[in-house]
Amino acid sequence: MQIEELISRLVETARQRVQRGSVTERRLARLCGVSQPHMHNVLKNIRSLSPESADRLMQALGITVPELLWRFPEEAEAEVRAVPVVRQRIGPGSDANLAVFRGYVPLAGSLLASLVSPVAARLSSELVLPAQFRANDLLLLDQNEDLRNRPSGGRCWVVAEESGLRVRYVRLGGTSVYLANEATVRDPRAWDQVQLNGRNILEVVRARIVWIGREVEAEEIRPAG
Repeated sequence: MQIEELISRLVETARQRVQRGSVTERRLARLCGVSQPHMHNVLKNIRSLSPESADRLMQALGITVPELLWRFPEEAEAEVRAVPVVRQRIGPGSDANLAVFRGYVPLAGSLLASLVSPVAARLSSELVLPAQFRANDLLLLDQNEDLRNRPSGGRCWVVAEESGLRVRYVRLGGTSVYLANEATVRDPRAWDQVQLNGRNILEVVRARIVWIGREVEAEEIRPAG
């Protein structure tokens, strides 16, 4: 793909948002540092943007180069967003940092609409995981602090243990957070207790898992009989 095609997709995105009423030509012009007549002509494909103005237009629209690469301009509703991928896997043997990345993965905008600071991460192998997870799963994580402050027991969360980040069931009890894997989840006495003792619960409960991506495993097909 050429740079010209990326700029064309950027302008088409801006045009669609102006048509939908989510932003005005005047505001785009101000954010890009150009006059409103110039922005009007850009959206009409009469004038072009300088590289600096194109960068400012991307910032004004809140999109990135990967999102422009994956976007389908003719489908206004088929929004694709670039989600950063955590550099290290979540699991034993690594101290994954949810703020250190190694690239992006494209995901549907509708999947991300309600999430706060979404990131994706690969899951490493572990002796016992919650039943729905497997090694090498791609997890979509929501870092919404309001939800992390009151984690529900019906889903799994990424939590910080002494040995790093793990996927666990979580429940609250008094001033403690209780964590379980598939081997202990049905026995409340076996849940690991993490006493907060003045610690912020956000230091323990790091993200909510909202989606799992997994490669389909091929099954051997044998002739009948």
